[in-house]
Amino acid sequence: MDIGSKLRYLRKARHLSSVELAQRANVSQSSISDIECNRRSPRLNTLSSLSRALGIPLSELLPVDDLLEHPLKKEERELLELFDRMDGNQQQHLLEFLKSLAAVKG
Repeated sequence: MDIGSKLRYLRKARHLSSVELAQRANVSQSSISDIECNRRSPRLNTLSSLSRALGIPLSELLPVDDLLEHPLKKEERELLELFDRMDGNQQQHLLEFLKSLAAVKG
């Protein structure tokens, strides 16, 4: 299922109008319409806002495995979902920590 159809399905399943979803996600209603009609592809930060507004993990809105040659392991998917819940500052600290761990290993 394409991202536009998936977004429309999830929005309607939650009995939300496109205006209500736009307000919850802090995006324009025209952006919601453009995404649902596949007139434009959303940026990652927009997808993240939409997933939070819908109360779902980002991976449910955009199944990462569909985009990858090799599906993600359960732990990798969990890391992505946890990362998505963090604010920008927390994400930056985590990235720095992970880079320092990788440097020690290498």
